[in-house]
Amino acid sequence: MTLGESLRAARERKGISLERASEDTRIREKFLRALEAEDFIVLPAAVYTRGFLRTYGEYLGLDAEELVTRFQSERQVPDAPQRLAPYRPIGRRAMVLTPRVLVPGVVAALVFLFVGWLYYQFVSFAVPPRLTVEDPPGEALVQTLEYTLRGHTAPEAKLSITVFPGPDRYTDIRPASDGSFAVTVRLRPGPNQVEVEVLDASGKVNATTRVIRVDASVGAQQGPQLIVEQPANGATYTDGPVTVSGRVDGSVATLLVNNAPVKPDAKGAFSITVSFAPGQQVVRVVARTATGAEVQEARTVGVSYTRAVVFVQLRGGSAWILAVVDGTQDTRTNQIYPDGTTLTFVGKQVLVRTGNAGVTFLTYNGQSVGVMGPAGQIAERSFTQ
Repeated sequence: MTLGESLRAARERKGISLERASEDTRIREKFLRALEAEDFIVLPAAVYTRGFLRTYGEYLGLDAEELVTRFQSERQVPDAPQRLAPYRPIGRRAMVLTPRVLVPGVVAALVFLFVGWLYYQFVSFAVPPRLTVEDPPGEALVQTLEYTLRGHTAPEAKLSITVFPGPDRYTDIRPASDGSFAVTVRLRPGPNQVEVEVLDASGKVNATTRVIRVDASVGAQQGPQLIVEQPANGATYTDGPVTVSGRVDGSVATLLVNNAPVKPDAKGAFSITVSFAPGQQVVRVVARTATGAEVQEARTVGVSYTRAVVFVQLRGGSAWILAVVDGTQDTRTNQIYPDGTTLTFVGKQVLVRTGNAGVTFLTYNGQSVGVMGPAGQIAERSFTQ
């Protein structure tokens, strides 16, 4: 079975269309079709084609290196023959706009435009996507076993990070709308080589490397056990809070989630919801023993909102609450709620009315709005997404 037949058979076994494969791998559909048809003339330079093969092979569950080896042995792309029009000398005489004079000028103009178009296509394809790692700007020495890499790339690109030794891989990382990214990675005592690679929508690749050294004494300190089950690193959340949950051992005296104290149950399990503003956010969990030994875990998540998400919390007293969502009264409301009550309303338009503004606190799409007004007063706020 040829290289192209192997790719097509693997894709069809998984029931995946070329269009979906293109969306998932961020490789143009015409290049995937050319790989399966072994139409190597359509494919770009060999260095980019090998990158496509690795990405496509891993996506289909095939041996990527074997695919690259087969591509090297099967690829035969002859240079396209050049056809040059015969030269026709023009006698020196007075300029007369005859077909003999006009046609070569038109041909020359078309050739010029064609060469310019080829140059534009070459530059557009050959220039890799921008990738800047701003933190750390170079080699770094740190005292913790975690580090948050920050930088900028093309907004539509896809990032992957590999940390050696390990290797530990962080894949399918999407930057924010302005191209910024922040990813927290785990390190080991000693030198860590961090490779950052970006793949844009047209299949172009760029990469850079940073060396982060961890003080060897950090690994010798024995900390408590901390397991963060949610959220997954790189997860995305739409129109809702982020649930942070996991387990700790009995030696933990203090547990913090983004600096907010959390109390585990008798078995050490914990769970809390955290509201974030839109964009890439970092969830940091810190477990500390009574003697000061500490361990941390961090997750990077993406948060976005397509509707108005209003979080209501009563602090310091009871209050009558009424909520209207998209023109309809929320059936849970129009009653008095005790101190400590929390309510969440989601819709294109959310109106909240309270009978005790001084104890009613609001959060809109992950951002604190604060108290609704003075104590004992009736107040109303409306939010539209």
